[in-house]
Amino acid sequence: MREMKQWHCFKCKQPMVEGDVEMYYLETTGAVEGIRCPKCGVTYLLEETVVEKVNKVEEMLETK
Repeated sequence: MREMKQWHCFKCKQPMVEGDVEMYYLETTGAVEGIRCPKCGVTYLLEETVVEKVNKVEEMLETK
């Protein structure tokens, strides 16, 4: 596991936990690395994940 800044939920103020989160795009679903609030369940993608993985998949899906 890589070292990560400690993120906190804006609503619950709980420390976010790292793990796979479900992502939906153009009627396609899949799990990607992200962070989730253990209390309310809100999820976020980290910039690194978006740049390295999500943008590539987005381009591939849009060209279909």
